[in-house]
Amino acid sequence: MTNKERFLSICRDDIKRDGIEDLLRWLEDSDFFTAPASTRFHGNYEGGLCEHSLNVHRELTRLNDIYQLGYSKETIAVTALFHDLCKVNYYKRGTRNIKDENGNWIVKDIYEVDEKLPLGHGEKSCLIIQKYFPLSMDEVLAIRWHMGGFDAAAKGGDYGLSKAQDMSKLVTLISVADLIASNLFEETKK
Repeated sequence: MTNKERFLSICRDDIKRDGIEDLLRWLEDSDFFTAPASTRFHGNYEGGLCEHSLNVHRELTRLNDIYQLGYSKETIAVTALFHDLCKVNYYKRGTRNIKDENGNWIVKDIYEVDEKLPLGHGEKSCLIIQKYFPLSMDEVLAIRWHMGGFDAAAKGGDYGLSKAQDMSKLVTLISVADLIASNLFEETKK
């Protein structure tokens, strides 16, 4: 089964909300299944975004089971699979001149950021999802703060992350699942 097939299967099996098919149609019409997860870090290759979303889903499911927190399969799927929708139609292909191992200049294909809707990382994902169906407060907090301490607001001294973690254990779970997925299971291509 391809990553796209696995992703769609989990969505259709575990998410029973009105609007899910419209969201899936939007994803199929976008670059979600071919986009990278980043330009320089984990999953910086074609298909990296879908692969990353599936890895976060696997880890979030595992952590929810280990700590017996009782989040539903639906909440786990919505939160994990859609946490990075802010990256849909976000990257474009480009080139960069680099030196090869012999010191010769070569042209390298790369991905570049092409932000068209600068609303913030987690915030943008929440807004996109809620065009299709409502999110619970746990889901909003988790998706909004999934970057944990790497979130620009948290790095700038905002205390919202700490408050969100106090309100929902899912915030910490998805941050950890995201770190595990991106640092243990995903490549970074040089």
